[in-house]
Amino acid sequence: MNNNNKTIIKSTYTIDKVIIIVGILGLLYIIIYIYNNYNKIIDSVLPTVTNGTLGATCPDYWDSIGNGKCKNTNKIGICSKIDGADVMDFNSDVFTNVNSGNYAKCKWAKGCNVSWGSIDRLC
Repeated sequence: MNNNNKTIIKSTYTIDKVIIIVGILGLLYIIIYIYNNYNKIIDSVLPTVTNGTLGATCPDYWDSIGNGKCKNTNKIGICSKIDGADVMDFNSDVFTNVNSGNYAKCKWAKGCNVSWGSIDRLC
């Protein structure tokens, strides 16, 4: 037998390649983990849009009395000083319009100095 014909098996994966592959997989896992947690946080922070409305049906600390009407039982805001302004009807076309209803609610809330969840951040 001739010793010159020895077959040498060379590994295709060197330790450097293995470290690089493990590093890339680890980095990929971290990126996916951060992305998924970011989406969970965004979903919990941002209000959900339901039937064209954003957030609550009435301003903060107002009571819903049905049919899009809200009552200012706590006398909040500057509009509460006006006689007969303790009930507001948000069922009119201005406030129910799919494209501009939430903006109109925001303008009203700002004008009366009333907070309204996510609505008062739209204008």
